[in-house]
Amino acid sequence: MTDPLPTFSPPRVDLDDLVLLRRGLYGPDASVRPLPLPDDVRQNTIAAGGLVVVDPEGVPVVRLEELDDAGAGMVTGRPQWLGWPSSRPFEELHPAEPVDLTGRRVLLAENPSEVPTEVPAGAVVLALVSTSLDGPSEAVDTVRAALAATGDPSRVLVLPLPPGDAERRRALLATLGVDDARAASSAAPATDGSPDGLGGVVLFLTGFSGSGKSTVARAVSTRLVEDGRALTLLDGDVVRRHLTAGLGFSPADRRTNVLRIGWVAAEVAHHGGIAVCSPIAPEDEVRRQVAERVRERGGRFVLVHVATPLEECERRDRKGLYAAARRGDIPDFTGISAPYDVPADPDLRLDTTGRDVPGCADEVLALLRPTDGTHRA
Repeated sequence: MTDPLPTFSPPRVDLDDLVLLRRGLYGPDASVRPLPLPDDVRQNTIAAGGLVVVDPEGVPVVRLEELDDAGAGMVTGRPQWLGWPSSRPFEELHPAEPVDLTGRRVLLAENPSEVPTEVPAGAVVLALVSTSLDGPSEAVDTVRAALAATGDPSRVLVLPLPPGDAERRRALLATLGVDDARAASSAAPATDGSPDGLGGVVLFLTGFSGSGKSTVARAVSTRLVEDGRALTLLDGDVVRRHLTAGLGFSPADRRTNVLRIGWVAAEVAHHGGIAVCSPIAPEDEVRRQVAERVRERGGRFVLVHVATPLEECERRDRKGLYAAARRGDIPDFTGISAPYDVPADPDLRLDTTGRDVPGCADEVLALLRPTDGTHRA
């Protein structure tokens, strides 16, 4: 069942702050920082007496209750934690709870130039960066430089500390038992984002809502970013919030949504990058138009049909969409009241039922990494 409160997807910096707060990394007495809201959202939130904060993919993260108007267009409230934001590159290096670093040598880094080429034995690199897929590439470069310098993932910690908040910074370092001392400056090797001929690719995942498209797309994207690839993730929910804001869910609007995704992806591929797309894209003709556009722009189009059966997708239904569609609350819902054209010849047909995400990602990545160094036709 969907939450009756208004929802809002804040900038990544605010999501990062909420994650650090929930994990106790600001200390036991820290509270939710005032959250800036657009005027219409703030008014609806105050009227409703609460707000559900979601990540860019629409995953509920926290419900804010007992709201206070903090002024300057901001609100704060008592958090009721609902879930975690979608995974990000180097997720395993983010501590799930406070770590005691008292007495250890800790080097702080907020960009690649602050990571020395060699880190003293036993020292820990604390990367204060946000490695989200929609964040700055230098954040990922900072972590990669730290891993290269230490040669040991257990000596690298990543904390997405919001920039410019001195009070939060002091609280976080105090919780970890760290003195605020910086590492020596030494530039780390840069990457060009297009190694070994991998680039100019559009990876297009299609399937029912709940099939696992977005989860697999994010896992693949995370692995590629960790490897230093230049990548753009065009996820369905995120795209609708920005690129195709204003479109509805009529057949014509859905067709336009997919074609716009394809246009952007083709441009990314044209410039040597990798675009990972995960819309439902139910119409075969529209998918073929996207593929044609990508090839016209000199890119390689890789189609993955995430063929998880409808019954399994409906069983997962974490957003309550299938239940609403069955009630008739959502018209033109793919698989219930609207058709889905099953791809006849995808590069990969992938059923995620009972599968772990890394294994699924491995199958997709195998398509993108030809063993002979050439692109697939």
